[in-house]
Amino acid sequence: MVFKCQENSFLKQFESKVLRCEETKEPIVEYGKVSPFEGFQVVLEDTILFPAGGGQPHDTGYLNDEPVLQVLRKGSEALHFVKEPLEVGSMVSQRINWERRFDHMQQHSGQHLLSAILENEYNLPTTSWWLGADESFVELDSVKVADDVVQRVEDRCNDLIRQALPVTVKFCKADDPDLNEAHTRGLPKDCTEILRVINIKGVDENMCCGTHVSNLSQLQVIKLLGAEPGKKGKTNLRFLIGNRVTKTLQTMLEREKALTGLLKNEPSKHEDLVQKLQKNLKLTNKNLQNTLNELAQYEIEKIKNMAEKPKYVFMFKKEATPDFNRAICKGLDGEGIFLFLASEEPDKPKEGQIMIQGPEAHCNALGSQITEVLKGKGAFKNGKFQGKAGDLSGINKCKKLIEDYFNNLQ
Repeated sequence: MVFKCQENSFLKQFESKVLRCEETKEPIVEYGKVSPFEGFQVVLEDTILFPAGGGQPHDTGYLNDEPVLQVLRKGSEALHFVKEPLEVGSMVSQRINWERRFDHMQQHSGQHLLSAILENEYNLPTTSWWLGADESFVELDSVKVADDVVQRVEDRCNDLIRQALPVTVKFCKADDPDLNEAHTRGLPKDCTEILRVINIKGVDENMCCGTHVSNLSQLQVIKLLGAEPGKKGKTNLRFLIGNRVTKTLQTMLEREKALTGLLKNEPSKHEDLVQKLQKNLKLTNKNLQNTLNELAQYEIEKIKNMAEKPKYVFMFKKEATPDFNRAICKGLDGEGIFLFLASEEPDKPKEGQIMIQGPEAHCNALGSQITEVLKGKGAFKNGKFQGKAGDLSGINKCKKLIEDYFNNLQ
């Protein structure tokens, strides 16, 4: 069956009769993300809401005032996923989420154009493609695509967009001889009775079940984001088309404006200033590490030189680093002292690093209690524990556990 959305991709409203309404627990799939769902599948006489297929995600919209969260094709039927049931035999008004639909039309028609140029002019056939929430890509049957090729392909596509070439749809039967000229990429296996062929005048002809623009000028612009390694020796070429280009540009401008305010300089000088800041930060970190090493050595000597050697050391320094704590453990190894050291994660103050070291009997008695209180993850190895604390709010409780344990040994 050819749905109304495939006859006219620009229809935004339509009325149709409810043929069937059944309960379902089939999940919702949104750009590859799966979410649980409990509701109803509604089958209509016809629909303007596109069911997922050919690499294009499903439409969303409304049946009367009931939101349609997903549309899937099953044979000749389109299944509309809604939360509340609709009366069988009633007429419903369909409304489409046009912003989402037009975005998908731009990306899908743009993919046809892009794949045609890559294959016809550079012998780089498309083996699959992905339409994502923010960007899309075509998978190319090539280990690598040179940067200059990417730029030439982008320029060529944008030149054709400026030429405003028409994009037309024709319907053919399975045995139509015209289909010999059409490729079959993205065509659902059960789509055999009536086939749609998308034609970009003088550039490409492809069988496709998706929705498309009627003129390349409606794509506005294409921006290729670069090629990167794909699966099994293939290459993924990422791209944006139409409104996605302007939205991305707006996001980048806002980010640049915020960065300009933070760095207090002109955008053209951002790179130089960031390099300078990185160099200064590297030097600062080196000086900090040297200071922490000196502090660790000071703490070690102070403990070793005590008139009466302590049975345990509890040290919680928020600003300490794992290297600082390791230095303390190394310096006091073999002294017969039970050590507990902890520090905070810089960007996650409730989480941190913990280290436990000492005589086996003490570690056995206290280790599991401490890690339980702090939601620690890690394991004891050779009488030492090094791991992460998931919740440092219990640090004082740990201190009391250790104090009580050693007081009771006296």
